[in-house]
Amino acid sequence: MARLLALDVGEARIGVAVSDATGFLASPYTTLHVSRNEAETWEAIRRLISETDAEGLVVGLPVSLDGQLHGQARRVQAFAERLKQHITIPLTFWDERLSTVEAERLLAERGQGEPGRRSERGKRRGKQGQRGSGRRKRGHQEVDALAAAVILQEYLDHQPRKTEDEPI
Repeated sequence: MARLLALDVGEARIGVAVSDATGFLASPYTTLHVSRNEAETWEAIRRLISETDAEGLVVGLPVSLDGQLHGQARRVQAFAERLKQHITIPLTFWDERLSTVEAERLLAERGQGEPGRRSERGKRRGKQGQRGSGRRKRGHQEVDALAAAVILQEYLDHQPRKTEDEPI
């Protein structure tokens, strides 16, 4: 299987994940900031495709829990349609339901990115506690890239695998 890249497209950031060359394991890669100038976003994605040698792109599609495609899903579809004009590798949508929730759970398990929790130091600082915004931004970026990895891993896990026992 070829190396794949996955995108978790949001309004402000795009989480990016990459698979290993065997198509077995997905890993968080980076987070892109959505630019008002879409040409910059297309160039950043093309650069990532090139540097990872990706041969396919998986885009998370936020299907609602009732199975419908609502506002954000339509925005992601429109984004992907525009993106297709700027890339040469195949693009596939994958249901990303609850991928960000799963990414936040994984980070919380690791002791990072616990939603809604502030450190004791931050509580005592008052206005100075705003210095933590850089950390908060890093946390969001980490969640976005990890959510892309969750999407890609689910996609990889649903692909048929050739085993050593199977005849060729």
